[in-house]
Amino acid sequence: MSTNILIVKFDASTLQGVIKKDQRYKPSMSNPSLYSSFPNILFIPTIRLRKGLFDKDLGEDDIKKIFLSPVQFDNFISRLREKNLYQPLKISEAKAKGIIHNNIKFILDLFFNKNDKITLGTQTFLINNYQWNNKYTLTSVAEKKAPIVNVSISLILHKGTDSLTFTESTRLSCMQKRESIINEYRELVGLVRLPKKTAPSSSIPPDKPISPLSNYRKPKKVTERTYYYGAGKKNKRRSKKNKKI
Repeated sequence: MSTNILIVKFDASTLQGVIKKDQRYKPSMSNPSLYSSFPNILFIPTIRLRKGLFDKDLGEDDIKKIFLSPVQFDNFISRLREKNLYQPLKISEAKAKGIIHNNIKFILDLFFNKNDKITLGTQTFLINNYQWNNKYTLTSVAEKKAPIVNVSISLILHKGTDSLTFTESTRLSCMQKRESIINEYRELVGLVRLPKKTAPSSSIPPDKPISPLSNYRKPKKVTERTYYYGAGKKNKRRSKKNKKI
């Protein structure tokens, strides 16, 4: 089974500012019920990916599963071999021919498409777009032929699950373009890029659900006991008064 994986780290922003920094993407973020058993995105570093390699009747979720399920992934590679579409290359050759870059872009477009849902913590968002600087790193793994591929992206999100309106999408795109123009100008005149604005705490999705107040248990009542000492004997009397903690 294939162990080649693509690790995606991301920052996420809304109109309010940055809500997540340097988070590792998990497939369950895209569909908690459908992808919860798949921890990684599987990656092909030496075969140039394109839509024509997949059956026409496959939907996006079906194609995503090929890159999530080791069984389906290996079946996909076997079928390419049978059709003589698989020609093994060295990693250095695949890198020089732009195959690794092409395949990263193919998978990013597949998993971070406009209007796709993504769940962060307890909240669900819609993806407006993603940004990738076209850079990647390769991490060698002992006793493995292919390295792990690492990329970093920025996600522009809209809170909620209703489809993005034209106005909302335009506002998000304008915010993005404005930041890009300002930072390009600063670099041109030798200034440091401006840090992205952090969203207020009320806009940052919590990692865990807050326990409801209905689970609160009242403390038990404790019966007070009074001891009396007299005439060399200890007399014990139980008080009827109840004391709350």
